[in-house]
Amino acid sequence: MAWHSHLLADIPGVRHAFLDVHESAVFDKSQLVDIKQVHGKEILHFTQQPEHRPLVDGVLTSRVGYPVGVVTADCLPLLMASRDGQHIASIHAGWRGTAEGIIGESVQQFAELGVPAGEIMVAIGPHIRACCYEVSAEFYNALLQTPAKSVVQSNRQLLFTSFPRQPNANSAAAREVNNLWFDLPKFSLLQLASAGVPAKNIEVMARCTYCTPESLGSYRRRTHFPAAKTQQIAWIVKD
Repeated sequence: MAWHSHLLADIPGVRHAFLDVHESAVFDKSQLVDIKQVHGKEILHFTQQPEHRPLVDGVLTSRVGYPVGVVTADCLPLLMASRDGQHIASIHAGWRGTAEGIIGESVQQFAELGVPAGEIMVAIGPHIRACCYEVSAEFYNALLQTPAKSVVQSNRQLLFTSFPRQPNANSAAAREVNNLWFDLPKFSLLQLASAGVPAKNIEVMARCTYCTPESLGSYRRRTHFPAAKTQQIAWIVKD
């Protein structure tokens, strides 16, 4: 089943969906503007078909009839649109891309089109949540070597705990005694707030990819329980 954001659904002339693994498996990806995701911060401003497949983790466009989307399997899929529906974007934001600044970069690209942060609507689809995202104790120090250093330092208690948050029967079991649990969606929300996007303009779908095996693919879950590779697609288009 597909999930939808009421914030984006209320924008005239814009359609979108966050697909589950079953719908993603039969979705015709040739419909989408073709990109190769590389866990970076680069975003393609799509005006015409590029000569070569770009190495980017997001697409922003103002063109009608060109769906843009991302593929995820634990990372955050962000679908974005200006309030008037003139500009749309799809963003792939894992911890690396978020730490490097892809979320702030997306807001900046909207600004360059004349859209202030307060006019951007954001929907965050299914992703790995703090019930399942176990990281090593060194992960915190790794984040301090990125452009997100100040955000991480000043929000350590929000981003990290020594135990999982709101686990359930399908959540990841701890692998190491001294490991931490990381709140990736909170990390993205801090970046959106820093870029000036109001909380009322953001909708987060609190579905964890790891502990929802019946409908969502998870890279982390496959490393714990070997299985066929599955992913999900998020897309948005101007009609």
